[in-house]
Amino acid sequence: MKLRISSKNKYLATIELEDLSRGILPIKQISSLYPSDYEGEISESEANQIIKMLEDYAFNLLVKYLAKEEHSQYQCVLYLQRKGFCSEIVQDAIHRCLELNYLNDQRFAELLISSYIKRKASKRAITAKLSANHIPINVWKPLLEELYTEEEKASNLEELLKKYYSTHSNLPPEKLKERAFGYLFRKGFDPDDIRDAIENLS
Repeated sequence: MKLRISSKNKYLATIELEDLSRGILPIKQISSLYPSDYEGEISESEANQIIKMLEDYAFNLLVKYLAKEEHSQYQCVLYLQRKGFCSEIVQDAIHRCLELNYLNDQRFAELLISSYIKRKASKRAITAKLSANHIPINVWKPLLEELYTEEEKASNLEELLKKYYSTHSNLPPEKLKERAFGYLFRKGFDPDDIRDAIENLS
């Protein structure tokens, strides 16, 4: 089996097996077995040893990434892909983190929803964020319904509306309502809910 090791920078090397890039390893780690820039034939057992090193390094990188803050499975895949790991190595690291519950899309979705509710985001804006992170609808929909209640929505609209009115109090009343409607609509709130909020505040 053909192995090629190429220095990516002074700390990391890119590993290729059979002309396919498999990922990166610290130069200090791989140099214990091969020169930092190397090309040659190796046995299948030697290739398996390198693949195991790549899997462990990708896993350790992912654990550190997740230790800083919660991430979605999709974000983790992108993170390891940016590091240069092939899909097999990426999926191995993802699978190991899922098994250890270091990675959990339901937990991520709950934190994201709670965070955006605190920011007074609309349900539509939160849904867009969840979709952008490729969270399955069957995971986030029950959480969103549970956490984003009608009372929460009404409270958020009222607070945003009061804030907008106070910062644009120089406008004529009708113009103020028109501008406030546009502001809340752009944030993703439903037109009927906006009208109700404006009417209730008036």
